[in-house]
Formats: sequence, C-alpha cells, structure tokens
Amino acid sequence: MTRLRLLPALLLAAAALPLGAQGIADASVIAAPQWVQYKFTTPGTEKTVSQFAIPIAVIVPFSERFNLDVSTSYANSAVRFNGAQTSSISGLTDTQVRGNFTFGDNFGIVTLGLNLPTGMYKVPTGQIEAAGQIGNDFLLYPVASMGSGLSTTGGVAFAQPVGDWNLGVGASFRHSTAFDAYAMPAGSLRFTPGDEMRLRIGLDRPVLDGSFSVGVTYSKFGKDAADSTTFSTGDRALAQATLSLPVSIGNLSLTAWNLYRAQGQRIGDIEPWENVADVTAAFGWNAGGLYVEPSLEGRVWNMDGSHAGTIGNAGVRLQFNMGALSVNPSLSYAIGKLYQGAFTVPGVVDNSVTDVTGLRGMILFRIR
Repeated sequence: MTRLRLLPALLLAAAALPLGAQGIADASVIAAPQWVQYKFTTPGTEKTVSQFAIPIAVIVPFSERFNLDVSTSYANSAVRFNGAQTSSISGLTDTQVRGNFTFGDNFGIVTLGLNLPTGMYKVPTGQIEAAGQIGNDFLLYPVASMGSGLSTTGGVAFAQPVGDWNLGVGASFRHSTAFDAYAMPAGSLRFTPGDEMRLRIGLDRPVLDGSFSVGVTYSKFGKDAADSTTFSTGDRALAQATLSLPVSIGNLSLTAWNLYRAQGQRIGDIEPWENVADVTAAFGWNAGGLYVEPSLEGRVWNMDGSHAGTIGNAGVRLQFNMGALSVNPSLSYAIGKLYQGAFTVPGVVDNSVTDVTGLRGMILFRIR
C-alpha cells in the first residue's frame, strides 16, 4: 500500500483541502454563484425564502507541505408573504483564513484557522427574520449565517493503513469571542458563541475500480450566551458514506449522510433533538468534452420523535473546461412537505402540513 493512498482518509479526517501542489504558480480561485428559493404553501398563504450567494475561495499552495486558503461569501436573502417582501438582509459574510501543514509522507496535517468578522453584525429588527430563516439543517441554504464573530481554530489529523483500509483520525478546537449580534431598540444584543470541540474518524478503501469512504464527525458545543442568559444548541453527530464505481459507460455515485443534533436549550425553553437523513444517487458520463451527471436525492427530517418533513430533489450537473477555467453548472428542483408545525406560517390556524417546492441553480468556476 503506497503512502499516497492515505490522503483520502487523512483529508476526510482533517476536512482539509487537497494537497500535493508544487508552489504559488499552482494557486487556484473558486467562485460559485448560486440562487436558491423555497416556497411554503398552505391554503390561502404562501411564504417564500430565497437567497442569492457568491462564495469565493483562493487556494495558495506555497509548497508541497504548506497551503493557505482564504474564503468569504456575498449573500442576499429575502422573505416574502403572499408576494410582499417582509424582511431581507444582504452583505458580505465573515472571512475564513486557514493554513494546512503536512508532515511525514502524507501521514499527518496540522491546521490553523482564523474567522475574521467581516460579515453582517448588529442586524436591525427588520432583517432578523431573513437572517434566521437561512440557518436550516433540512433545506441547506448556501450561506447559513451572515457572521459569527472573531474565532480561532486549531486541529490535527493523522492517517494510517489498517489492512486494506486507510484510517484517518482528526480533532480540532474552536474558540469564539463575543460580538454585538442584533440592534435592539434598547441597545445591541451581546452574543458569545460557545467553544466547539470536534472529533473526526474516517475510513476508505478501493472497491473494484472505484472507492468507498465512510466518516463520522462528532461536535461538542459549549453554552452560548446572549447578554447574561446562557443556552445550548445541542451537540451534533454527522455520519457520511460515499461509494463511487466506474462502469462501462460512465460513473455511478451513491452518497448518504445523517445529521443528529442532540437536545439543547433555547432562551426560555428546551430545544428538541432533531435528525436529518439524506441519500443521493448520481450517474455521470462523458459526451465529447462535456460531462453530464443527473441525480436524485431524498431527505427526511425528524424532530423530537415526530416526522417533521420530507423532500426530494431531481437535478443535473454539467462540467466542461475552457482553457484554464473549469465550469460546473447545475440545476435542481425540489418538492416535499413539512409536518406538525415545523415551519410556522403566521395567520394560519391549522398548520399541520405545509407544501414545499424549491429551485436551486449554481455555476461553479475554478481557475487554475
């Protein structure tokens, strides 16, 4: 077993960017403009939450052992009731700077990161609803938060062959500082995020001419504080598995993930536990210089033991090159339902079932 084969498990454990570039000349820029819209419909009422976002990342490999990446996003989010806009928020998000150093022969990575507070802070009352709607583990908007304050992260990961498998283990710690989160009539609301400890374990191995990988990430959070009130968002466990198999006319990919958030505390109440499970199947093939990959996805949401939502996505992704530019456009359509008041619509007495439709479009550009 070659040591290069350890990279997938190591990267899965460290959540680091691909390594092995030779120098600054191999730097790359990634931009991914995307637009997402979901409509929530009950008899006589329609709520729409949309977001246009432009994530941008610059990856600079200074050497074979050290690379630096810088990323940020612009986002515009809006909420409408029956066609009339009621809340919106737009601007830059925070900026993440991260350095990764590889030691040994791809057997370990040390990561140091810094979250710079360049995002939207002191959110006015009229923008609070739009800012709150995008942080949704079930619907997955491109930008889930406009800002989370100054924070630092340190992590380390190792990989080791175990028989036919590659095993990767990583751990990290994030410390955040206080910031003014909302502009209230009586003054700003001071918010202090809790510290986060994260453990990652990943395995991968060849399967026929393809590969199989599986990983589990456990995140433990300290208590958040809003002025003098403390509360907890609940610890999280994320399991992921991917099977990729080349076949005679293309490539088959099966992906599954499950996110569990334990019971937490919100201001004045208990935050119930929730679980989101997702399965995606995709099949891609080359048509001349164009790669075509249609996909089907199903997602189920449970909250506190009750069925909270179901959604399905059908989409297609393309990939082609234009000189040094790689272009990856994609489009998907979603349809589903939310149950038992999981998404509250003001003015509606019976909100047990809400119909959901969604549209997502993205064009990912990579220059290298």
